[in-house]
Parts: sequence; C-alpha cells; structure tokens
Amino acid sequence: MTGEADETEAPATPQRRKRSPTRRHKDAPLNEQDWIDAATTILVRENVRGIKIDTLCKMLGVTKGSFYWHFATRNELLIALLSNWRRRMTLNVIRSITRSGEKALERLRNLMALPRQPKSPAFAQIESSIRDWARRVDMPREVVEEVDEIRQDYFERLFRDLGYGPEEARRRGYVTYCLMIGDATLHRTLDRVSQEEFLETALAMLAPPAPPPADGDRPES
Repeated sequence: MTGEADETEAPATPQRRKRSPTRRHKDAPLNEQDWIDAATTILVRENVRGIKIDTLCKMLGVTKGSFYWHFATRNELLIALLSNWRRRMTLNVIRSITRSGEKALERLRNLMALPRQPKSPAFAQIESSIRDWARRVDMPREVVEEVDEIRQDYFERLFRDLGYGPEEARRRGYVTYCLMIGDATLHRTLDRVSQEEFLETALAMLAPPAPPPADGDRPES
C-alpha cells in the first residue's frame, strides 16, 4: 500500500495569540500540510537529519515564526509527518478499497495492483525512506510496526471474506503482503511480467476458491 484509526498524538502545544496566516513570498497562505510535504521531500532526498527548521523555512520562503505557528518543535513536525504517511498510504487506501463495493476477490486485485499505478514510485520512495529511518529510531519504528499490523489485518479480512478460516487467512494475508511489497520494488527493474500477468498468477496461487469446511467444522443443524 502506498493511505484512520487511532492517530499518533502530538505533544500539546502552548496557546498562541491569534494572527493572520503566515504567507510565502508569493503571498499564498501556508498550512500544516505544506510543512509536512516539505519535510517529506527532504526525508526522501536526504534523510531525517536533513529536516531542519532553517532548511524548511528557506525552502518555503518564510521565517521561523511561520514554523512555530504550526508546530511547537521539530519533533512535533516529525510526528505529523509519520501520521500523514500512515493516513495517506494505509488508512485512506483501505477506506477507498473498502468503499469500492467490489467483491472480496476484486478488492484484493485492486489492492495488489496499487504498486504499479503512476504515482506509486513516489509513494514507494517515501515508504522506503521512512522504513530506513525506522531501522535506527524508536518513534518511526513504532509507527511502521502499527502500519504493518493494519495492512496485515486488512489482508486477513479479505481472505476471511473469501471464505478462508482465521489461520489460513492469516497465512495467506502475510504471503500476499510480502508479494505485494516485493512487486513494488522489483517490477521497476525486472520488467518481465505485465501487471495483468502478475495479478492473474498471484491470485490463482493465493486465492483459489476456499475449500468447504470439514464435517467437524460444520455448524450443527
């Protein structure tokens, strides 16, 4: 997946006096998302150490006062960045797939097709940068672990909807998630299988019709 449950909470910020919105050089009002997007760009281009308040202000053409209007600290911005990634690349994706109204197999197909969508390479770069950051720091690691749990749970739900029992749904959900993550990385360098070939082959292996329940599992009449 490359986007709402319990949001990561940012530290409480002190009350600030009301003032007109900070404006960039081109007189376009800044908002919190502008800062998050700028920080994400730096994260991908460099790493988290490159996300500095001075650098962000220079990029956006504003003073530090603008930053502190939206965030009390740099760490608060980093928390918002992770929350934004969690929402856009996991929660929003699940919401969109679920609301499509398709049958479970079609929802699974739509989900597995996401890594080959036009905007997916940019999303993959963000995800890779966050996972790299998470290998060294606890805060992003906890968010990545939560995101993986949410995604795994959704895959399991799809296999349950296809008729598989809890344990089989868990196994198939995990393998499907691994396969999707692998395709997101490899299809750009090993372009040997079209998206349709990949989906047809993967779904045939992962989601054949679920077998009927054994006699011992059948409900009593």
